[in-house]
Amino acid sequence: MPPTAAQTAPKPPKVVLYAHPACNDFVFNIPFALLQTEYQGRTLFDLSVCSLDGENVRTQFGATIPVQGDLSLFEQAEVVVIAGWQMGEIPHADLLNALKQANGRGAKIIALCYGTYVAAYAGILQGKTVTTHWLAADDFKQRFPNILLDNNRLYIEAGNILTSAGASGGLDCLLYWIRQIYGAHIANDLARLLVAPPHREGGQAQFIRKPLAERTGDSKINTLLDFLRENLAQTHRLDDLAERLNLSRRTFSRHFKQATGLTLGDWLLQERLRQAQDLLQDSDDSIERIAEKSGFGTASNLREQFKAQFHTSPNAWRKTFRSGE
Repeated sequence: MPPTAAQTAPKPPKVVLYAHPACNDFVFNIPFALLQTEYQGRTLFDLSVCSLDGENVRTQFGATIPVQGDLSLFEQAEVVVIAGWQMGEIPHADLLNALKQANGRGAKIIALCYGTYVAAYAGILQGKTVTTHWLAADDFKQRFPNILLDNNRLYIEAGNILTSAGASGGLDCLLYWIRQIYGAHIANDLARLLVAPPHREGGQAQFIRKPLAERTGDSKINTLLDFLRENLAQTHRLDDLAERLNLSRRTFSRHFKQATGLTLGDWLLQERLRQAQDLLQDSDDSIERIAEKSGFGTASNLREQFKAQFHTSPNAWRKTFRSGE
């Protein structure tokens, strides 16, 4: 018997997120929320939150962060996340030692925004190129002149260490790492769930899909929609579809719009664009072949419709959503 999807899925990595008193709520909440997100009912990360002494932590704006333990949680962590820091504050020696030991046994270290300071104080960034928030660039260089800082990058991977510039860059950084573990498709779906681009590369505001409802309140229309989805490559005439449901042209048009909220032509366009998106992301088919499969007929027609809807080209979409695979 072939293995099920659950059996072949990678085991959720053990991730420990460090909570620091008076931490920036925005910076901390990005990994705190993202790493708890389930995907199609599946837990992607075995997340624990720790603090220096195992006590709950209050954030900069007074929220309470519940923690599951102290720094001993680092000992079993496959990934340690330091989300932000207070610029100019020297970390406690116990935190630095725990981070140094985790790094020494090969754990992934992800330092977001000012979290790069903690990794620097721990002495694990020598010989590596890193980044942090641009506001800290001058201060960081003065404190750590032997660490190469590139504050023009959103995130940088150097061996087992990932550093990011700012909170939003932290999201980009985490999505990059998630893509390494689970692939582009899951990472991209998580990005869409967060209404965020999978990569910070221009013109991506239009990249958020608006999926159509799978079912309507009209059983006859539902049956027809299933047929259309399975045969998007074909040409569909209004008269033929009306005859298929034993309805007049006018009655069919009225029922279809009442059920879907769209005219037949608009519905077919949206479904064909959605299929083209999926093929661009998940297949190696040429643009010409994708145009045929999704019902646009020619590559030029696909490019025209894609540009009108998403303000980008099919090739640009493919490059963005598949980069990093």
